[in-house]
Amino acid sequence: MSTHNGRNPIADAVRRATHTKTDKPPSAGQQIMATVGIAGEQDLRLDTHGSGNRKDWGGHIAVSTDNLLIYLHDQIAARLYANAWVDAWYNASRLPKTVHTGPADHGPVLMVRAHGSDSVDHVFDVVHNVALIRIGGLTWRIHDQVAWASTERKWREASVLAPMVLPVSRYQSSKPGPAGDHDQPPAWAEIRGPRPTL
Repeated sequence: MSTHNGRNPIADAVRRATHTKTDKPPSAGQQIMATVGIAGEQDLRLDTHGSGNRKDWGGHIAVSTDNLLIYLHDQIAARLYANAWVDAWYNASRLPKTVHTGPADHGPVLMVRAHGSDSVDHVFDVVHNVALIRIGGLTWRIHDQVAWASTERKWREASVLAPMVLPVSRYQSSKPGPAGDHDQPPAWAEIRGPRPTL
């Protein structure tokens, strides 16, 4: 008997990454599935707004390119996107170092508001020699290692900025938990040990 009980997890991931949901009615008024193809050095820009205070609901990190703008609204989303890119290292290592690219056609522009967690899939398409990263309804088709490395580097930067700018969860209650719980340092705190005295 198979350890996967008759299911192939790789085939399931390929099916999820390449399957469009157009045959099912959308769960909301509109549902958009988008694919972004990248090759060569990517010029991603980071912009921040906010303080990381739970009361600062407008805080965000914007990760942008010419055709894509992603607003990260909490640390969970920032870690999810960064980890999705970091975890794709094996598939990216199978790509060519670089591929020839022509002039860019600037088509439609997409904006994503990311908060909380979402589904993540990693697939290597051997037929087309591309790595796929799918986060929710957004799929990246990565054609070379240069594109992956430059994009992954920016997502790491966004993840490092997140604790300084974003609340842990956008929908986290601002009321303290059980007695003593609000005295605990945040999970992302780097400094361990007693607080410095002045």
